Amino acid sequence: MSRRKVLGSVLSSSIGNMLEWYEYTLYAYFATVISKLFFPLDDQLVAMSITFSTFAIGLAARPLGGVLFGYIADRYSRKNTMSATMLLMSIPTMCIGLLPTYEQIGIAAPMILIVLRIMQGIALGGEFGSSCVYLYESVPQHKRGFFGTLSLTGVGSGLILSSCTVFIIESFLTQEDVYSYGWRIPFFISVIGSMVALYMRKNLLETQDFEDMKKRDELVSMPFFEMFKRYKIKLLQLFGIFLTTQVSFFVVFIYGKTMMMDSIGFDSNTAGKFVLFTVISYTITTLVFGYLSDKINKRYIILGGLVGIFISAVPFIAALQSGDSTQILLICLLLGMFIGMTEGTLNPLVAESFPTNIRATCVSFCWNFTAVAFGGGAPIIAMWLIENAGGVDVISYYLMSVCSVSILSVIIGLLYSKKNRVFLVNRDIKPQRV
Repeated sequence: MSRRKVLGSVLSSSIGNMLEWYEYTLYAYFATVISKLFFPLDDQLVAMSITFSTFAIGLAARPLGGVLFGYIADRYSRKNTMSATMLLMSIPTMCIGLLPTYEQIGIAAPMILIVLRIMQGIALGGEFGSSCVYLYESVPQHKRGFFGTLSLTGVGSGLILSSCTVFIIESFLTQEDVYSYGWRIPFFISVIGSMVALYMRKNLLETQDFEDMKKRDELVSMPFFEMFKRYKIKLLQLFGIFLTTQVSFFVVFIYGKTMMMDSIGFDSNTAGKFVLFTVISYTITTLVFGYLSDKINKRYIILGGLVGIFISAVPFIAALQSGDSTQILLICLLLGMFIGMTEGTLNPLVAESFPTNIRATCVSFCWNFTAVAFGGGAPIIAMWLIENAGGVDVISYYLMSVCSVSILSVIIGLLYSKKNRVFLVNRDIKPQRV
């Protein structure tokens, strides 16, 4: 594949991934608005809990999408899978923007919203694993750390785009206008970008790794079962790392704005700014350490990021409570850097841990299963802890606890790998066809 075609493929995949995360996270950034329009309860805590439970329901559909589209990507085509997930995400996003509220159609409104969130979850579950693998396989071996990270950069870019759009809407419209029609505008904007991304993806080329595997007739009929048959230890070791990446991502980026508003007292714009700076730091850092991961042992970079999150947890909450803008900005940038350092490097590490003919299924399952198991309930757990276990201070201890498990997992993995060279090493193993 020529350099020009490689860059075109990378750009098409990255833009699509960015737009899908933009569409998916609009719900979280408008959580306060959506809770009042679709779940109008007297108890705001209960309404917010239900709103984020709906968010978690969408996440629960991600493993289904990951397994389904991972199978299609491993058996038939990486590129066609990504076009399908782009379309599946865009349609429910547009429908959410058009959806009548509880006041207009009653209980049907939240029920339809839940169905649309499930459809988005299935699409995102298929998109992320497929795009990760596509980016990883589209470039030479010595650049796969950097380009494999671009999926996480796409996630961060989608969050930035979503956050900026919401910030602009809330800055130029009154609160009444935001609740009336303003919250719908970002959902409609995404449709235009999605049409462009879908057109670009139709011109994607299949990856050479997949084509070579197909020519050698080494595709497997049941990649999901092959994964569990041969890679159980590897999955467990990866899950130990994912515990922190998923919890920190969902607590800081997804729930962070709501926490700052409801538990600390920031207004929406101020909270949005601090989350935005954190996401910007995260996004830039994924690129930096993605590049370094081609030169430095990925496991050491991840360990450094985990230690950084652990150390930053208490200062992060303390700075928010202090109200000092300079302190908050600095610690947000630092925490975003450590999360990006861990997550960005983890992505190519997961991809290189499995052979080509089951790679899309394995990557999709790792990210999507842990998003549900560890991340989906994190905002709800955080709200419960704040309400029942000592206030917002407890969030720092929540983050430190999961970091401890992940740090231990990486250390054990490092020792295990030095002993028998099995932990997260891309061995040239050809799984038997089922």
